[in-house]
Amino acid sequence: MNVIDSNKKKLIQKTGLDKYYKALSWADYNKQMFDKLAPKYDAGNVLHSFGTKWKYDRLAMEKIVFPAKPSILDLCTGSGDIAIYLAEKYPASKVVALDASLEMIKLAKKKACHLHNIEFIEGDALALPFDNETFDVVIISYGLRNLTSIEEGIQEMIRVTKKNGFVSSIDQGKPHNPLFNFIYKIYFYNIAPLIGKMVFHWGEYNTFRYLPESNKYFPHPNDLMLLFSKHGLKNVKNFDYLVGAIAQQLGQKI
Repeated sequence: MNVIDSNKKKLIQKTGLDKYYKALSWADYNKQMFDKLAPKYDAGNVLHSFGTKWKYDRLAMEKIVFPAKPSILDLCTGSGDIAIYLAEKYPASKVVALDASLEMIKLAKKKACHLHNIEFIEGDALALPFDNETFDVVIISYGLRNLTSIEEGIQEMIRVTKKNGFVSSIDQGKPHNPLFNFIYKIYFYNIAPLIGKMVFHWGEYNTFRYLPESNKYFPHPNDLMLLFSKHGLKNVKNFDYLVGAIAQQLGQKI
């Protein structure tokens, strides 16, 4: 059983997670939350990001060098958008998409029913069921924040990446333009949670509150770059999108 650390306990209390779900570990809280969220997940992403998330996910994929016949692992795949996009873009690829939520996996499988080069697995990102150096590219999108240990998650990603392969994380960043940051915080921390409560999650757990609160405890992109380097990745870079509201860390295993 994973111990819930002090920051996670604060997050649970501030967002009211414990009022809607009962769990003994952070991993169990997340699994229950995303199982419940699955039917509304895609609509929530569109509403929360004004429809821009998919645009920046694609831009992030363009920063990665894929071989001709890549083996790709998409961690915390959610409803499978990135995995499906890559399976379509690289028909000769083998894409594995993993998520802890069975309901998310079911949703992703339905969306990918036309593809034969993609496999969906229910599993734990901190204990990946793969041998060392299995994949050319390992990606996690809006998933590191949900893991019990961010550092252990990065270590597992690196472990299953082949030499000369790439590891990438995409998540909320820290906007660096003062005016944009002011507007961003008003929307992200006040307006979006209100929309979530009144329109999207009436009478149930408000995930629009979870995302901004969890961002308070999520490392700065520079700190994530340091973790990438600490565990052996080279040529580590950060790419900002939407004036830093979204950030991608990318490193190569040499």
